[in-house]
Amino acid sequence: MKKEDELEARILQDQLADLRAGLFVSMPISIILSGLILTVQALSENGFAGVAWFLVINTINATRLGLARYQLNETGDQDDLTGISQRLRWFGILALLAGFAWSFLAVLTVGYTTPQAPLHLIILAGISAGAVTYGSSYAAAATNFITPPLLIAVGCLSAKGNFEDYILAFAVLLFIGGLVRGSFVGQARFREASRLRHEAERLAAEMERNSREDHLTALLNRRGLEHAINQLENTDGPFVAMLIDLDGFKSVNDTYGHRTGDELLVMIARRIEQEAPAGSTLARIGGDEFVLFFPSLRSSLSPSSLASNIIAKVASPYREVASVRIGASIGIYLAESLGLTEMLLRADIALYTAKRCGRNEFCLFDAELDRELQRRQSIERDLHSAIKTRSLGPWFQSIVRLDTEAVVGFEALLRWSHPIHGSISPPEIMTAARETGMLQLLTQTVFSDCCALIDGLVKADRRDVRVAMNVSPRELEAGDIDDMVLNGLTAKDLPATMFEIEITEESPVDPDRVDEKLGRLSHAGISIALDDFGTGFSTLASLKDSRIRKVKIDQGFIRGLAKSREDRLLVKTVIDLGRALGIDVMAEGVETEADRQILYKLGCRTAQGFLFSKAVPLSQALEVTLKEHAKQC
Repeated sequence: MKKEDELEARILQDQLADLRAGLFVSMPISIILSGLILTVQALSENGFAGVAWFLVINTINATRLGLARYQLNETGDQDDLTGISQRLRWFGILALLAGFAWSFLAVLTVGYTTPQAPLHLIILAGISAGAVTYGSSYAAAATNFITPPLLIAVGCLSAKGNFEDYILAFAVLLFIGGLVRGSFVGQARFREASRLRHEAERLAAEMERNSREDHLTALLNRRGLEHAINQLENTDGPFVAMLIDLDGFKSVNDTYGHRTGDELLVMIARRIEQEAPAGSTLARIGGDEFVLFFPSLRSSLSPSSLASNIIAKVASPYREVASVRIGASIGIYLAESLGLTEMLLRADIALYTAKRCGRNEFCLFDAELDRELQRRQSIERDLHSAIKTRSLGPWFQSIVRLDTEAVVGFEALLRWSHPIHGSISPPEIMTAARETGMLQLLTQTVFSDCCALIDGLVKADRRDVRVAMNVSPRELEAGDIDDMVLNGLTAKDLPATMFEIEITEESPVDPDRVDEKLGRLSHAGISIALDDFGTGFSTLASLKDSRIRKVKIDQGFIRGLAKSREDRLLVKTVIDLGRALGIDVMAEGVETEADRQILYKLGCRTAQGFLFSKAVPLSQALEVTLKEHAKQC
């Protein structure tokens, strides 16, 4: 059905409903008024004719009420335009019959010449006005009812031939005109109000539908998926949730452009649909992330077999992007009960595990991953308390000269001994801080302790010692670390030259913003060091940055240096390159005397590692420096 016809059917349905509701009010009034006329006729010794007329009138009234009540209980097609129009016409026909029946008032009053005629005319006028009032939604019913008796009354009044009756007849004509016009105006207003209401409802429904749909692939979005899952509350489990993430899709956008990428997403969505079990729900909840959800009983394949089929389907070549290989990784979770957030959380953990295994892999969330999830949630839950109570915070590992082992600096390293899970690694702490929105608080805590150590060094007259803090480019990009550092050092009256930022080589989203902030820090005298050198992005290109004053060779090249000729060649190259560019080069992760001696022979002058010292609390770090200073004095 066309939208216009559907809208017209809804309007007619509203007219029909309003007309039926009006009948349940107007018909009792009609019975009462007809009863008054019957009483008057009986008193005027014309009771037989009055009884006959009363029975006819109320037979029609009963028929109209019966039709209204029948249609209330009828379960027909609400959008059947022809059927609804036919029902309205029946009410119009019955109204016309009632109008003719009321026309017989002229017979009962002998052409409105009897003494009771004025009363009959008053009752007729009242019931005519009532018909318009209670039938304003459908003008035909009202006009069909009022026109015959009122026109006959006009004729009878005109036939009397005196001036007063002419005036009265003219007044009745005006009354008819007003009622007819009122009927059609009322119908127009009712229809317009009904149209506006239904268009608003349709627009709201369309907006609701659109809010649940991914416009690119025509699949459900996250909100639509949640709504679809809620509809399965009475469905027996278990349920399968598959989180499908595309591998290599970013290369499509970079190589062919976003338009081709969008077209590819549509093709991939259709391929996944082809493999999806009947009755399943497929949604796109991210840029290149899909969710397939279904009760496990609806699939003849095991989740593992289905995942393998989907991966094979998605990984099949696409002519449109022949130079890029697209794959898919899938995380699977089998849930006994419904809960979108919990299902996606566990499927995401399984997906992350699958991605660690390489491309085109799937992983089923199992007991081991559940233990990992419980550990992560426990860490995230206890993180804030650990920061506040200082059970989590920075310890400081010394940086020493390789020839004398004199302390020339400290690096702040996160340490947390969890009461249940023991020692938590710094990367795990940082991940938990990001997930819980506490990264800024953690950074402020580390910086505060760095300032406390610098303050102690200044008081001990050890301004030659630097204190370093690790910062990732994305952390620098997203936050106001530059303001925190510069304002914090100024407020505490600490020398910027004693502070160092160690920045890891990960790719920021907005390099210009990071460069601007590094420029502010460097200009203030803060040393910028490149951490984990040799493991990140654009390593050699980073050395051209004039703000870089130090590089730290990653411990992966240092451990076992004495046994690896290749590592020695690489380390020697970095040291020579740093010397040529005027950049300090230090090594991290030195654990054996043999590695220390080789580093020194290769030209490296500073290092850190367990061979010299583990990370220690702030008070111990300051104590070590003070003792060393006392020996020198």
